[in-house]
Amino acid sequence: MFVLFAIAALAWSFSAIRWSLSRRERRRGAVMLTTAVLGAAAIASVADDVRSMQLGREARPSNLRIRIEHRDGWWRLDYQRNGVSFTTANEMHVPAGTAVDIEWLDLPPPRIAEAVCLAQDDHRCTLVARDRVRSATFAGLWPPMWTSLGVIADPPPDFERWFRNETLPARTAVAGGPALFVSAGCGYCHVVRGVSDDPWRLAPDLTHFASHTTIGATTLPNRAGFLSGWIVNSRALKTDSGMPQNRVDPAVLHGLVAYLESLR
Repeated sequence: MFVLFAIAALAWSFSAIRWSLSRRERRRGAVMLTTAVLGAAAIASVADDVRSMQLGREARPSNLRIRIEHRDGWWRLDYQRNGVSFTTANEMHVPAGTAVDIEWLDLPPPRIAEAVCLAQDDHRCTLVARDRVRSATFAGLWPPMWTSLGVIADPPPDFERWFRNETLPARTAVAGGPALFVSAGCGYCHVVRGVSDDPWRLAPDLTHFASHTTIGATTLPNRAGFLSGWIVNSRALKTDSGMPQNRVDPAVLHGLVAYLESLR
């Protein structure tokens, strides 16, 4: 990623050293300082590239493909592996240290700290993430964009458990929860597999909502208090949220929160 910068910085360093040797002492100090800074940055850049190449070389294949789509203030994530597929939202899980095929639509290439994204073409890459990765940032000048997708790099055994669970329909111990979800109108926009499978798909899939760490593609923790506020008026917590206000009865709100918190 930084190879061209490193080459340019090193070329400057050699040229500047030769130039400074032929100049007076007063100018030589400033040039040498600039050269030292650029040289250190070039070395750090090369070291980062070496680490990235090593990470990519050591990665195990996963046969996993993830398609990323940015909707109206939220993320749709389509997973596929060996004929098994499902859709989730807003948090991307990947197995740490393995090669994952990532595809994105109408987005600039992602910038992901603690990961390497080996380009395949303009809208695909092979992602290899360390277990410290937290988010992928999509930044572009035109159209202007700066938005982040939460990323969780699980140890492979944990990822396998997560993947198997995500393929299952919703399960809950809250009596009457599915009927309440449908009667409150949530199923017009949200999918909960096994309960509301075919809405308009205008909003995130909530099948395993309780396993998410955050709410609505924000940094808000997935807790009852924040969730209640989000259901009633999400735009008070996220100004660009596409979710309308819901003036629900307190008893209905309590039931909805309990149901959503059970969807693991």
